[in-house]
Amino acid sequence: MSEIAAIADPTRRRLIHLLAEAEEIPLHELTAQFKMGRTAVSKHLTILKEAGLVLDRKVGRETRFRLKASPLTEIQVWVASYNKFWSKGMLGLKLLLEDEEKMSETLISDFQFNTSIEKVWSALTDSNKLAKWVMENNFKPVVGHRFQFRTQPVEGWNGVIDCEVLILDEPNRLSYTWVSGGQNNTVTWTLQDLGNGKVNLHLEQSGITNEYVLENAKRGWAAMCGMLEKVLAE
Repeated sequence: MSEIAAIADPTRRRLIHLLAEAEEIPLHELTAQFKMGRTAVSKHLTILKEAGLVLDRKVGRETRFRLKASPLTEIQVWVASYNKFWSKGMLGLKLLLEDEEKMSETLISDFQFNTSIEKVWSALTDSNKLAKWVMENNFKPVVGHRFQFRTQPVEGWNGVIDCEVLILDEPNRLSYTWVSGGQNNTVTWTLQDLGNGKVNLHLEQSGITNEYVLENAKRGWAAMCGMLEKVLAE
């Protein structure tokens, strides 16, 4: 596979970005940066290695990887030859890698409740129950339905979150957009019946581009899921 084909995949571009920031990284540390298993990450690294972009070595039972940057210079020269065809807003390879990293922020949290999966699903999809633990809303469990969460405005924010239902798979999965304050995110809830009266509620809020927003989202959902526990107990 050519160097250009090897970096066409966003996962491999992120691997290059991670390797560029460190002299050498072991496989387990690279794997920890992705929502995929060790085998999948290894396959991507093998493709980069075959393209001459990555080197590896064994240290005991551990495999460590480092970037071989010289082939990227050839790509840069090739890209530069087409600059006249690009608009001023197009970014070079370095900015592309930085943006890929910046846009990859996803809040992931898990909450467990002693209740039934049906009760949790109802708390996620019933507008009146949502109002008790999230915000006032006009939610309807219909794919494509546009709705809003609304709360008291504060300085710099009107207190409105615009949403649209994307996925409705009762009682397993619910996803909707979450647009507010310049952020265009996607919130996805995944429910899993653990048996013995326990339910795991998995949250992913993807598309976060601001560290401040990420930290606030962590605290906010933790507090709201604390309220959810009280709603489920009613």
